Amino acid sequence: MATSAIKLENVSFSYPMSEGEEHKAVNGVSLDIEEGSFVALVGHNGSGKSTLAKLLNGLLVPTSGRVSVYGADTADDKKIYEVRSSVGMVFQNPDNQMIATNVEDDIAFGPENLGVPREEIISRVDWALEKVGMSEFRNATPFKMSGGQKQRLAIAGVLAIKPRVMVLDESTAMLDPKGRDEVMSVIKQLNREEKMTVVHITHYMDEALEADRLIVMNEGKIVLDGKPSDVFAEHELLTKIKLGVPCVTQLAVTLAKAGIKVDPRTIDEEVLIDSLCKLL
Repeated sequence: MATSAIKLENVSFSYPMSEGEEHKAVNGVSLDIEEGSFVALVGHNGSGKSTLAKLLNGLLVPTSGRVSVYGADTADDKKIYEVRSSVGMVFQNPDNQMIATNVEDDIAFGPENLGVPREEIISRVDWALEKVGMSEFRNATPFKMSGGQKQRLAIAGVLAIKPRVMVLDESTAMLDPKGRDEVMSVIKQLNREEKMTVVHITHYMDEALEADRLIVMNEGKIVLDGKPSDVFAEHELLTKIKLGVPCVTQLAVTLAKAGIKVDPRTIDEEVLIDSLCKLL
């Protein structure tokens, strides 16, 4: 039986509004994220996905319900160090995550604040730089780097804390296609080679295809949850909640509606091409 990394039990979270009113950003969500899995989370703006991300490591505490990280309740002040050490966060704007004027110092900042011995910090910095493919930039100035390089540096800073789970909240949103590819390559490598649990919140459907599991949020609730191929097969519901599907899936759906015998759940270009070639 798979180990649960993060578990949400009927979790809700509300933001206070004017005149005593509240906005329920997350509404009754129950979710079990397995250790070692790669989960993508999508939804339109205001769907609650970024609020959910902050609930995963205790940056926000549920208004009701319970969030646990390897059994530790995020609402328990005595467990918050354990929770934050287990779940690392990478945010949208890499510039907001830069601390030092030197790459090595920036990556070392996290473990230094955790009281990690100096020899271990040096080892972790070397390891983190290698994992994100930036060893040659160890003495560089972070603020002079490209967007993709900065975000890889942000990931390295989180890695140096040695978390068991990495949550990326729209971490590719401000990057150009090259930068996005760089970051996605690092994410996939960490998941597959280091067996790190990854929760990737994105609005890019092609990135969601890379995940083992895809969760769709709308109005604070989970409306779809499953393999990307199964989720994207629900194209009518996705369109209704103002989300698109990958180009290859949209083409497959259009062809299927036209009477051509292809699987409308297709998410792989090569599979679709192979199906069309066989028909021809």
